[in-house]
Amino acid sequence: MKSTELHRMFIKKGWKFDHAEGSHYFYKNEKGELTEPVPYHGAKEMGKGLANKLIKKYGL
Repeated sequence: MKSTELHRMFIKKGWKFDHAEGSHYFYKNEKGELTEPVPYHGAKEMGKGLANKLIKKYGL
C-alpha cells in the first residue's frame, strides 16, 4: 500500500490532519485524540505490517 492511499483512508473515516513532524503525519478525531505518527513518503510503498497495524488500530 502506498502512503497516499493510507492517508486517504484516514480522511475518509473522519480523521482530520493535525500536524506533521518531518515525514510523519498526525491525525485528530472528533474527540481530540491524536494518532501515533503515521509515516508519509508520497508514492512509496509502505510496509504491509505497519499498514495493517494502523488499519486495524484505527478501524480504517
